Amino acid sequence: MLNGTSLNQSFVVSAVEKFKVKSKSKTDEVRGEALLPAGVLVPGSITKPVPLLITLVRQILDDEWKLHSNQRKNLQRMYTPEGSILIEELFDVAKQVAQQEADKKCNTPEAKAMHVARYSNIICVVGLPGVGKSTLLKQMINCIVVDKSVKPDTQFLFHVSLKNFNPKKKVSLLEFLLYGNLSERNQSDEENKVLVHFLYNNPNVVILIDGWDELYTKQANTRFHACKLDRKQIPEVFVKNLLMGNLLPNAVKVITSRPGPFYKLHPDYRQGLVSEVRGMDKPAKKDLTKQICGEASFENVEKLLAERPNLDALCSIPVHCIQIVACLHSSVSSGREINSMTDVFIHTLTNYKASDHVRTNMSEEKLGQELVNLAYLAYKGLGKRKLVFHKNDFRKVGITKQTVDMFLHTYVEKSHHLKMGILEGKKRISFTHLTWQEFFASVYLMLFMLQGEFSRCMETFTDPHWVMVTRFMFGICNSSSYKDLKVIFPAWMIEDYQEKKNILKSLITLEGQYDISKDVIRLSGWVHEANDAEISQKFQECMPQFIKIKAPSYPTEASDVAFAFNTFTTPHDLDFTKRGSDEASFEAFLRGLHESQIKGLNIENVRMTDSTTQALLPHLDVIDKLDLDERKLSARNRIILREAVERITNPKIKILNIKDGWVTDSTTQALLPHLEEMDKLALNEKNISAQNCIILHEAVERLTNPQVSLFHFHLRSGMLFNLAPI
Repeated sequence: MLNGTSLNQSFVVSAVEKFKVKSKSKTDEVRGEALLPAGVLVPGSITKPVPLLITLVRQILDDEWKLHSNQRKNLQRMYTPEGSILIEELFDVAKQVAQQEADKKCNTPEAKAMHVARYSNIICVVGLPGVGKSTLLKQMINCIVVDKSVKPDTQFLFHVSLKNFNPKKKVSLLEFLLYGNLSERNQSDEENKVLVHFLYNNPNVVILIDGWDELYTKQANTRFHACKLDRKQIPEVFVKNLLMGNLLPNAVKVITSRPGPFYKLHPDYRQGLVSEVRGMDKPAKKDLTKQICGEASFENVEKLLAERPNLDALCSIPVHCIQIVACLHSSVSSGREINSMTDVFIHTLTNYKASDHVRTNMSEEKLGQELVNLAYLAYKGLGKRKLVFHKNDFRKVGITKQTVDMFLHTYVEKSHHLKMGILEGKKRISFTHLTWQEFFASVYLMLFMLQGEFSRCMETFTDPHWVMVTRFMFGICNSSSYKDLKVIFPAWMIEDYQEKKNILKSLITLEGQYDISKDVIRLSGWVHEANDAEISQKFQECMPQFIKIKAPSYPTEASDVAFAFNTFTTPHDLDFTKRGSDEASFEAFLRGLHESQIKGLNIENVRMTDSTTQALLPHLDVIDKLDLDERKLSARNRIILREAVERITNPKIKILNIKDGWVTDSTTQALLPHLEEMDKLALNEKNISAQNCIILHEAVERLTNPQVSLFHFHLRSGMLFNLAPI
C-alpha cells in the first residue's frame, strides 16, 4: 500500500528500471568528462588521474558559533588535518567517527545505534578552490561503477552539481537528484510516489552533491524545516535535510564545498565525517607535471618551479598545476615573468589573443569588446550565483563561438523525448572552471566598473563566496599585470583604476583582537597576489612588531605568508605555533622565508623533522633570537643544529631560550663559543646537570668583554638565579 493506492509489482519494477536508466545516463556523463579542463593550452595530454591527498579534519571553531560552544564541545577543537585517507576508506572512517561521537553524546545503546545509523553515511569534503573536490567525486563514481571497490552493492548513484540550480526555484526531490535529466511529463504522479518511496527505504543509494559553495545562499546559518517527500522545495532545503539525516536517511551522502561557505553552515548541518582534499603530494604532482609538459620538457619546468617556490607550492592544487606548468612551459621564450595566478591567467589570455585561430577569424577590436562582455557576464553571474548559462545569454551580449570554445564548457541538457525521430537537447554553458569565471569577474570590477558602484561592493569583497575574486583584484593591482591587461582589453574603456586600487588598500587591516592568524593569512594572500610596493607597505603598517600566529594549514598559505613577510623593511619578531599545520606547510614557510626582517623566531609545539630542520638552517645566520623546544628534535637533528651554530662566523643570535629543552654535555659545549655575543640565555634547572651548570657559570666569569645582561635559570620555584658577572 502506498498512500491508499494498491500498486502491482510489475508497475513498481517498471518505474524503478526506467529511473535506473536515467540515473546511470547522468553518472556516465559525469564520469566520462575529460580530465583536462577545456581552454587550457598544454603541450601534452592528461591520460590518467593522479591520487589526491584526503585527510580527516576536526570541526573548526567559527567566531559566529562561540555562543554555542557549551552545547557542542566538538566545536572547541582546533582545525587539524589528521592522517591520510584513501577513497576506499572514507566510508569506514565515517562509521568510526560516528561511533566515537555516539560514545560521547549518547547514554543508551539504542541512542548510540540510532546516531551511528544516521551519521555514519554522511561525508563532508572541504578544500581550496581547484584542489580536486569535483575530481574526487568523479573518481568515487569510477570506484563505485567500474572498480566496485566502494559500495559495490549500490543500486542508484546520483551526481548532483549544485551550480546547475537556480537557488530560488523550487524543484521536486526527483528533479533535484536528476536535474537536467528528468522530464516529469513522461512520468505519472503515481510513478513519482513509487520512486520516492523506493529511494527512502533503500540503503543502496549513493548521492554525490558537488559544490555547496556554488549554491548561493544568505541563510547558511539558519535552520530549515523538515521537508516532505511529495513537496517541491528550493535546493537548499533538500541539501540541509540530507545533511541532517532527515531526508533519505538510509542513503549515503557526500557533499563538497570550499571551507569558508561550509563553515558558515549551522553546526547541525555539519555532521558526520568532515574530510579535506589537500591536493597532491610530491610524487603525484611530478606525475601530473610530466603528463602536461611531456618527458622532454619535464626537467626544465621543474627547474623553473624550483626558482619560484611560491608557484611550486600552488602546484599542489591540480587545477593550478595544470595552468602553471602549461604557462611556464610556454613562457620561456616570451620573457614574461610568472609569479602569481593572476600572471598565469593573463599569460593564457595573451596566448589566446595571439593565436592564429583568433587573428584569422576576429579583429583585435572585436575580440577586446567580446572579452569585456564576457567579464560583465561573469560578474553578473556570480552576483546572482548563476554559474551555468544558456547559449542565448552569450548571444545577447555578442560573444561568438570562438570565445565560448576557449573559456567555456558547453554540454547538452537532454530532454529525453523524441521529436521527428531526433533526441532533442538544449545547450547549457559554464566556465571551464569556477576560477575562470572569478578571474573575469575581477577584471570587470577593477577595470570597467565605476568607482561609486565599486565602493558599494565593499562588503562583497570579504564574503567567502568572493574570496578568489578579491584575490584576483589584488593581482590586477600589480603594475605589470595592469599594463598587460590594457593590451588585451580596450584601454579606452577602463574606469577609475587607481581609485579602486586605493579602496582595496583600505581592506588591509587586522580585525582579530586576540588571534590574528586568519587575518594575517588572508592579507598575505592579497600581498602575494599583488606583488606591489604600495600594497606591501600598507600590510607592514598594519602588522604589530611582535607577530603571534598559528602556522598556515596549507603549503599555498605558507608560501603567501612567507612572501608577505619577505616584503618587510623593518624588523619583526615571530611567534609561530605549528598547531593545525602539516609538515609540508611548515617546511614551505621556512623555505619561502628569505632575506626577511624576521629577527626573532619562536617555534612552539613543533616536531622538527629532518626536512624542517634543514629548512631552518639558512635562517641561523640572520635571526637575532631563536626559541626552540629541543625535546621536539631527534638526537641527529640536535647535532645538525649544534654544528650549524658552531659554523656561524658572525653570530647574530642575542637571546636564546631553551628552558623546555634538555641541555646535554654536547649542547653545553656548543653554547660556550657564543656566550660573548649573547644578551640573554634562558635555561631550566630541571634539564641541566650540576656539572654543566658549573661549566656555564665558569665560562661566564671568564668573559673578557661580557655582553650578557642576564643569564638565568628557571627554577622549580619560579625564582631567577643570576649568573651574570659582577
